[in-house]
Amino acid sequence: MGRKVLRKETNQDWELQVIPGAYYIDFDKEDSINKPRKKTMASAKKRNRRKKHKMARILFGAGVVYLFAVTLPTAGKILLQGRERVQAEQLEKNFGGDDSKELQELLEKNEETYDFVVGYSNRADYMGKEIDLSGEFQAGHVPLLLQWDMRWGYDSYGQDMIAIAGCGPTCMTMAYLYLTEDTSMNPRAMAKYAYEGGFYTQAGTSWDFFTTGATNLGMSGKELPLGETQIKNALDEGGVVICSMRPGDFTTTGHFILLRGYDEKGFYVNDPNSRRNSEKQWDFDRLSSQIKCLWRIGK
Repeated sequence: MGRKVLRKETNQDWELQVIPGAYYIDFDKEDSINKPRKKTMASAKKRNRRKKHKMARILFGAGVVYLFAVTLPTAGKILLQGRERVQAEQLEKNFGGDDSKELQELLEKNEETYDFVVGYSNRADYMGKEIDLSGEFQAGHVPLLLQWDMRWGYDSYGQDMIAIAGCGPTCMTMAYLYLTEDTSMNPRAMAKYAYEGGFYTQAGTSWDFFTTGATNLGMSGKELPLGETQIKNALDEGGVVICSMRPGDFTTTGHFILLRGYDEKGFYVNDPNSRRNSEKQWDFDRLSSQIKCLWRIGK
């Protein structure tokens, strides 16, 4: 603490504050801090090094992000291929024969079928069992049925499973349920009808199935010219349109799909092999380039 000294001068009291020297030292430090530093060659080099290090860290981080973005899809593909190889080995080991090859090809083409393929060993729980579609049917709506549904996908259609070759009967079942509201029909029963009626061929389902076959079921089936207006008119009249597709968005070989409606954004498709395709809308130009033949199915 400072010392107080009283000094008397001309009849007045004066109080002197003696301040320790440390005060001046601190003041000098503070004053020196506030003074601008002199730029020297050494400090400039330090600043340059810091900038270079910072830039190097930024570039390194950007490189890591870029590398991650580039390699992630490849890594995912490798993992998927690895999983598929394991599945192929398991299928061959557990089932053997042509079925394992067909199932492996089905999974490779459509990952949506994973549960169906894995469940093949339990197919006896579904094959030939009663099928009730009444709870899934809604009047005035075309139901989406999938050919690889476990309830009927393991059943036979000629020399194949419905899951493999049953796109035609599955499309006709969707049309039949919509137009007749008879829920006793299902893809297994429709596949049996097509096979026994002579509409099954080594290449799949005969095109006569969508004319003569439809008529024998109490519906009408008529081949349409490939035109946007003709398709829209058929849908406006309350029917559906079944299309035979060439390789493209829906198949690598051949396939049948069903058109159930349209709006300004495009056509609504029921693809019996894909939920994903059925959730999209398709413009006429995209569809028409892949359509080989088409039929209006109505009452």
